[in-house]
Amino acid sequence: METCPNLQEWLWTDDMLLRTPSRLAGMTEKEEQSERVNGIKVLMEVGTSLKLSANPTLATACVYFHRFYLCHSFREFESSTTALGCLFLAGKVEETPKKCKDLVYRAMERHPKIFNYRPEKLMEDVMGLERVILQTMKFDLSVEHPYKYLLRYAKIFLIEKDVMGKVVQTAWTFANDANSTTLCVLWEPEIVAIALLYMSFKMLKTENLAWKNQSEERYWWDDLVVGLSVDMMERICHKLLDFYSFKKQIETPSAVTNGRTSTSGSPATPKMENGFNNSSVSSSSSGRRSQLH
Repeated sequence: METCPNLQEWLWTDDMLLRTPSRLAGMTEKEEQSERVNGIKVLMEVGTSLKLSANPTLATACVYFHRFYLCHSFREFESSTTALGCLFLAGKVEETPKKCKDLVYRAMERHPKIFNYRPEKLMEDVMGLERVILQTMKFDLSVEHPYKYLLRYAKIFLIEKDVMGKVVQTAWTFANDANSTTLCVLWEPEIVAIALLYMSFKMLKTENLAWKNQSEERYWWDDLVVGLSVDMMERICHKLLDFYSFKKQIETPSAVTNGRTSTSGSPATPKMENGFNNSSVSSSSSGRRSQLH
């Protein structure tokens, strides 16, 4: 099984995501997005039912899932079984391991229509996929997530504790939902964290922001990541808003894909009323920190 050729780091651009193995195999953008959303839904539901936490185990499994499909097609590897393989591997990496048998039986219990075959066969498939995932990622299993950066960056603000608590809680929810998107293969986690805080401040209409080392010439994020622009953050925000819109579409009775629906447990689509303009966002621009300097 081949790994991704010439992949120096796990960050792509939006343009590169138009040429994934799934797209090259003939899948439409909507079909590929449906597979990602449905695979993550299985991963999150099974993982949560096994009392695995989003940070870090489930988030790590989601990153593995999205990285895997940078290199392979959904037509070659079925998304739900791959989700279990990623969950099985992430449990080991994050020192929250679950027996393959327990994982499989819980998956069959939660999703009997998807996993409607012998548990022994599913266990064999999951363990086989774990090896494929390891080889695909060249054993590069260390993953960071936005969560720790949300907590770290929240400390720079000099605003009421309860107000900041709501902002962080909202951003944390956004981070959970971002696991269903390809943000983890487009941007570094610290940049995603800043964008989610930015999005939370706007959603909650937080005014009169004050922060450490504040000056009129600089934004609050300038001391966190050099060269980060509002346009970059809004591209990240719109990626998440697009997910909410897509999720709402496929959760309607007339838009079920392959007998499955999208992720559950996420909030309704946020209403972003302060300065978000879809027409101003370029989806083809690269989102890599190497371009910030």
